[in-house]
Amino acid sequence: MPETHCSVVTIMFVQVTETAENEREIPVVSCRLEEHQGFLRDHLKRFHGKLLEIRIGELYAYFPDATLAFNAAISLQQILSQFILRIGLHTGEVLFRQGRLQGADVNLASRLPYCARAGGICLSRTVFQHLKASERQRLVALGTYDLKNFDIRMPLYAYLPDGQASRSRGREMRRQFFASLNRYRQQRSARYILLVILTGLIAAFIWTQNMVSSTQARDVINLYVPAFVNQAQDNESVVHLEGIEMAVRSRLSGIHDVFDLVLVSDRSSATTKLLVKLRQVSGNVNIEYILSSLPAGLILASGRVEQDGSSIFHLQDSLSDHVLQDLEKLQMSNPPLASENTGTKLDEY
Repeated sequence: MPETHCSVVTIMFVQVTETAENEREIPVVSCRLEEHQGFLRDHLKRFHGKLLEIRIGELYAYFPDATLAFNAAISLQQILSQFILRIGLHTGEVLFRQGRLQGADVNLASRLPYCARAGGICLSRTVFQHLKASERQRLVALGTYDLKNFDIRMPLYAYLPDGQASRSRGREMRRQFFASLNRYRQQRSARYILLVILTGLIAAFIWTQNMVSSTQARDVINLYVPAFVNQAQDNESVVHLEGIEMAVRSRLSGIHDVFDLVLVSDRSSATTKLLVKLRQVSGNVNIEYILSSLPAGLILASGRVEQDGSSIFHLQDSLSDHVLQDLEKLQMSNPPLASENTGTKLDEY
């Protein structure tokens, strides 16, 4: 036989533990197994198996046939009854190189004892497929498992000692029930998320259509604001009133995000003009304003705001609010502000 060749075999990994007096499982020292090494090697040969290695608390062997490996595993449980065995069996293609087995199927087989119960045998799907129908009836389906360092989910099966099989079937039925329930909850959650997303998309579409319709229904106001007319008696009052102008201009220029208003510096591109007169009387500031259309000069709205002992900040906010309210009313009117027919002719300012 060549030193290197490939073949399909059934690989056996066995984890061996023993039970202490306090019923805790403790690792078996390797010398305990080495005492039985010759016996184990001869015993496995009865099933045409070959013992490859004995490590600390582990056996490693392979067989030419899945049925032989399965029967050998059951026999090991019986002759090593003083130990607790967890056995994993997997059938796959391996590479023989200088008396050693290599390949992904060897690594997969080494994971299976961790899925086996104490005193039980864990079999992969490939072993299950190679067994006879009578042998399959002795197994319990464990479901699919994620094995470490493998991207696939592997269906696993178990052979349990007498007395554990019926209990395991009950546990497996409960496990499958809760797994199905969990899948149902996940599907329902996914449907709920999809419904929320669709609702959000529909709401966004309706909002966009409303915004488009609103924009089409209202013209943008290009507002021209000349310097405020300050009728103050001293320089200190002039500076004081100029602060009001700066605050109002800032408020109007920053309103474009929520209101269709653009503050322009060029009269020729404006559709509306805001004229403001400030007057200081007995320590209080009175403000009069006029909104007129351009270029016709038709008065659209006018108003008056008085301080009446309130703060300057309240006064300038009040003026801004009055102007914006008038502009919004005029903007919603039809025809638009630029028309010469819009508005009511008021007395001359």
